[in-house]
Amino acid sequence: MENHIPTAPMHFFRITSLVLFLLLSVYTVEAQRSKIDSLTLLLRKTTNQDSVRLKTLNELAYTYYSVDPQSGVDTSQEAIDLGLQLRNYEGTATAYAYRGHNYSALGMDSLALESYDLAMKIREENNDLKGVARLIYNKGLVYFNESDYAKANDNNRKAYEVFEQAKDSFLMAKMLNSIGINYMYLSKYPEAIKSYLDAKRIYEDLGLTENRQYASILSNIGLLYARLEKFKESEKYQKQALLFFEKSDFQEGVANALTNLGRVYNDTGNSEKAIESYRKAYDIMESNTNERGMASALTNMGIAYTEMGKYAKAVPYFKQTQEIYEKLKNTNNLAIVHRSLGDCYFLGADKKMVLAEENYKTSYRYAKEAGSINLQFNALEQLASLQSATGNYKQAFKNKTDAVVLRDSFASVEKKEEIALLEADYEYEKEKSALLATHEKEQAVSNAEMERQKLMITGLSLGALLIVIFSVIAFQLYKKRERVLSEKKISEFKTKVAETELKALRSQMNPHFIFNAMNSISDYMAKNDLQTANTFLVKFSKLIRAILESSEKKWIPLEEDLELTELYMQIEGLRLKDKFVYSFKVGEDVDVENTMVPPLILQPFIENSIWHGLSKKEAMGHIDISVKTEGQFLVCKVDDDGVGRKMNGAAKKGKTSMGLKITKNRLDIINQLKKEKGSIQMFDKEEGLRVELKLPLELQF
Repeated sequence: MENHIPTAPMHFFRITSLVLFLLLSVYTVEAQRSKIDSLTLLLRKTTNQDSVRLKTLNELAYTYYSVDPQSGVDTSQEAIDLGLQLRNYEGTATAYAYRGHNYSALGMDSLALESYDLAMKIREENNDLKGVARLIYNKGLVYFNESDYAKANDNNRKAYEVFEQAKDSFLMAKMLNSIGINYMYLSKYPEAIKSYLDAKRIYEDLGLTENRQYASILSNIGLLYARLEKFKESEKYQKQALLFFEKSDFQEGVANALTNLGRVYNDTGNSEKAIESYRKAYDIMESNTNERGMASALTNMGIAYTEMGKYAKAVPYFKQTQEIYEKLKNTNNLAIVHRSLGDCYFLGADKKMVLAEENYKTSYRYAKEAGSINLQFNALEQLASLQSATGNYKQAFKNKTDAVVLRDSFASVEKKEEIALLEADYEYEKEKSALLATHEKEQAVSNAEMERQKLMITGLSLGALLIVIFSVIAFQLYKKRERVLSEKKISEFKTKVAETELKALRSQMNPHFIFNAMNSISDYMAKNDLQTANTFLVKFSKLIRAILESSEKKWIPLEEDLELTELYMQIEGLRLKDKFVYSFKVGEDVDVENTMVPPLILQPFIENSIWHGLSKKEAMGHIDISVKTEGQFLVCKVDDDGVGRKMNGAAKKGKTSMGLKITKNRLDIINQLKKEKGSIQMFDKEEGLRVELKLPLELQF
């Protein structure tokens, strides 16, 4: 689970020793307590019921927000009563707003919204548009806590429009950060990264890179990369945010940083280290009476124990947090909790299939209510696995299909490329701004120098300036032309790569193959041969999933590719009633784990051998696949004893299969990238066909 703080979001915080962590926590608490003690002492000395006391009460109420929100509510109420008595409407509106902050920290969302509405009414009457916009933003945070991300974003956009009209870049950036968070929870990742980068750029342009909100943006980008499984990038951004939060001694930020860092540990296989981080985060949240933060840490501990296979130990954590999130109406986290409970009942030693299925369905319902496509996918995928295990293949297939559709909607190659383009645009704009700033600085120095020498060498200075300007313009035009030509070449090459990869995926996901496979499954089931049908379905679903996963990769290990190829041949063998046999021969000099190949590069040749060679042969057919190295090349051979190209008419008609064309395009791209001369050759035999594919040798390490 991910953690966010309404006024200052999270960061990753790595502490190498428990002693150092405890010292920092004590120091942070003491810093807050010291300020509270100072303000309390000031109130005792200021007995007059005036605007000075009202201002002090409001400042104390805000300070209580992250340490003792219940005391913050009581202090806010005292400030409200005094403000109404003094008819100080600005101070009263502020008191209502701070009471809303403290109610929100206590998880009392309805009371928080009521307080914000009362503050808004006062500010609207006084035509304080920016004050109203701030309150709209705070209401958005309440909706965020209730997992109503669409409604939260509506509030954030309204506030952004007001700040944009007021040309308040600082608050615009703050809104963009919150908009990005909501988009992330709605699984709209390109929109989220754009909002984060726009906010980051504003802070950098304003020179506010030491601001706590800037650290929040860095941390949120790290969370998005964790969702995209880019854990190195995620950790990098979280560590950058760490430096800022260390300086500000923000206690709740430290806790959220530990929680988020724990997630990175857990996702990279270090669950014990993750649990240690979660426990530290829980202690901080408990000392601050932050129920949301406590629940987040507990849930993450349960998830870590689940990853370790300790399902019975994980269940009490999820049961405890389920009650908290039901009270807080947080449907997003309820979806996570129920999915995790389903995993415990499904995967645990004491399997409880009925309870597991109920929890997966409940998780899916909450995920739909929260609008989280990612969580809907997780629930449906686990539900399909459970139904397949219990023999409900029809429903399992439906849920698996729906899950794949959902996954493609947020994790498609196109969306990842869109995110990469947005990142590239940001870096380009950043470099351009830096160059412009440098140029302007140099120009200012040059102008000052020319002004100083103006009386002595006016003519020479003007001539030098004209030459400099002409040179800069000429250089810029030249660079622009070179960049346009370069970008055009890169774009054309990327287009060819993208089209070839898409066609390769389509050839692997051939509709005829899918429909024929499904018909074969249906035929086995109609004949009541459930064991064969189940075997066919398991192999088929495993192949489809493997094709989808490998399609996102340019290269995969040879060992993995040979397994996929064999799985494909097993399925075709089932369809043809075992009409052929096959063999694999890998040379002793080939390291199958370290040697990389494009996914399913041999599949089109094997498909041609089966359907154009062996299927038309009356006797049992043979396909032999061999792999060996020759210098800087990997040589792959597909040898069959089918009817050959002469019998099926392919050679006479001069036809080339679509699969062969796509493979040639893929090879051309590899040759261009590697600057090698890989090749495809076909040799007609008296009985059958042999295809030899030479690939430039690619090693993982």
